[in-house]
Amino acid sequence: MYKPKQVESKLLIYQKYVDLIEYGYNLLIKYPKSEKYALSSSIRNSMFETLRLILYANKIADKYVRIKILTKIDAEIAMQGFYVRFSYKQKYINNSNYLEWSKRLEEIGKILGGWIKVCLKE
Repeated sequence: MYKPKQVESKLLIYQKYVDLIEYGYNLLIKYPKSEKYALSSSIRNSMFETLRLILYANKIADKYVRIKILTKIDAEIAMQGFYVRFSYKQKYINNSNYLEWSKRLEEIGKILGGWIKVCLKE
């Protein structure tokens, strides 16, 4: 099994995002079979792409490239917020799942916003 390097495991947004993936993944397996290759697949792909971008942004030395990647992460998180709201409206997740998933996305968004501000000050 893959063990993240020390730097990755200390990166707060990485830890929070891995927790979000685990939480979301457990909900996605309960989606209707008709959504297996549609909404559920889109959410899963977006989550893994966001994690990939987080790891990539952490490795980039160039401030401007990093900000560009962080902006892409922000857009992916916004899209995931839409997916969560849509899932709730379609009754694929209940109210407590919707609130928890949204809260986690919001928290990650705040951490990301802080990371962007630090990069802009450099």
